Amino acid sequence: MRTIEMRWIIILVAIGVLPAACLLGGRGTPPTRFHKLESLQNLEPERKALASLPATAVAVGPIELAVYLNRPQIVTISAEQELRVNEVERWAEPLKAAITRVVADNLALLLNTTRVAAVSAQAFPKADYQVAIDISRFDGTPDGLAVLQARWRILSGGGDLRLSQSTLMKEPAPGAPGNDFSSLVKTQSRLVAGLSREIAQGIAALAKD
Repeated sequence: MRTIEMRWIIILVAIGVLPAACLLGGRGTPPTRFHKLESLQNLEPERKALASLPATAVAVGPIELAVYLNRPQIVTISAEQELRVNEVERWAEPLKAAITRVVADNLALLLNTTRVAAVSAQAFPKADYQVAIDISRFDGTPDGLAVLQARWRILSGGGDLRLSQSTLMKEPAPGAPGNDFSSLVKTQSRLVAGLSREIAQGIAALAKD
């Protein structure tokens, strides 16, 4: 009897192990990969400031995203112009927080000031200038481009509008929107850097007035 019982135990264990082995063999869901936007300090370590405004305080925020972007998954566009939300390739932090962080870091470098802070309020009286950004596109296209489209405003600390501009940037991203999401995200980081340069130039021009 014991021999028969042991055989059944072995069979039941084997049945339980087999599906797990199949998953480990690569047939299951691939592991999630997390991607992080990088600032100019990492992209271009030798980048010099556009202006020197060490006494100028800049508040970055609020930043608003199009609804389709406000999710942890990285979004691309198919050849049929359909949105593709990738469940495996994800942002390492909320995208709104990531863009706020990177723009703030970039402006601190480009304006040579340490007085840059991320805020969420509509008005921030302690700042000399406040940057508000509305992002309508931030994705990869079927022809291998990364796209950033945004409208941004520079306000006084009290909330008065000083400058308003629109930005549309496109840059080749090898592999986008295929499987090379690392390349796509690096290109998107460069697009945020380009947006930051435009904003820095606007602040520098206003500071001269």
